[in-house]
Amino acid sequence: MARFALVLFMIMAPLVHGDEIESQINLGIEAYKEGDLKGAIDELQFAVAQLREKLNAEQSSLLPEPLDGWSAGDIENTSAAMAMMGGGTHMSRKYTKDKATIELSIVANSMMMAGIMAMINNPMLLNSSDGMSPYRFKRTKGTKKVNGKEIEITLALAGQIMIQLQGRGVTMEDMEAYLAAMDLKVLKSELIQ
Repeated sequence: MARFALVLFMIMAPLVHGDEIESQINLGIEAYKEGDLKGAIDELQFAVAQLREKLNAEQSSLLPEPLDGWSAGDIENTSAAMAMMGGGTHMSRKYTKDKATIELSIVANSMMMAGIMAMINNPMLLNSSDGMSPYRFKRTKGTKKVNGKEIEITLALAGQIMIQLQGRGVTMEDMEAYLAAMDLKVLKSELIQ
């Protein structure tokens, strides 16, 4: 009988309590109904932080797995920190193979996109920087900067997403292999607001 009660509790608990985020939202609503506006804000901001964390985990799958012979570090997602600078999404991952490294970053829905777009769309600005030139990957425009054994590629996707690869001790083939490993259509559908 005790085992049956435990199983019943395990089945019913999520139905009664909902998930953690829903519970947090309900605490905010309760505080609001009680007239505790500061408490309501605190509870709802905590729920928003939890939602952002959940979204960040889902979006992290947009960065490619390491290619054959490469290893990858943890995905760093600093989107929550960007909320203080006007919002947006920022995630990055470092890939290594022997002494070669590629750091891949994605920034979306950020105020800094206007400056990036201005540079990509104005060849005069591009030519003012040493080693920088226009670059296109498939149908996506961007910039390429080569400085010895260092290569930097920046792409602007749909005017709202920046993809940047910074490589050391790599070839253009290495860089483009990581670009090809990303599904740009999925990036657009997941990140454009």
